[in-house]
Amino acid sequence: MEIVTSITEQPKQEFILKLDNNDQATMRLYYYQSQNSWYFDIEYNGRINNGNKVVLTFNAIRHLKRLFPFGISFISESNADPFSLDAFTSGKVMMILLNEEDVQTIEETIYNEPAK
Repeated sequence: MEIVTSITEQPKQEFILKLDNNDQATMRLYYYQSQNSWYFDIEYNGRINNGNKVVLTFNAIRHLKRLFPFGISFISESNADPFSLDAFTSGKVMMILLNEEDVQTIEETIYNEPAK
């Protein structure tokens, strides 16, 4: 579990997520002012998933758990989805990169899914 600290106030940004298995994923994060919302695209191992809205969740890419050996969590102390451009840089919202073990723990604890 690692807090992603490379997010800026730029409305469009791209960065690399370094994974525990020495692979990497590409994340594109973008803010739509007309929607007052953040969105993201994620690419890993030749697979791309576009247009995901950033909402507070234990694993924003849970639907890809069989394809991606990691997860992404968005959390906030205020329990409010990020709606401002400075949501991440102000510390209101955090993005956390989850390793495979973290994802499995969330699956078992939160969703009552059995271990693989």
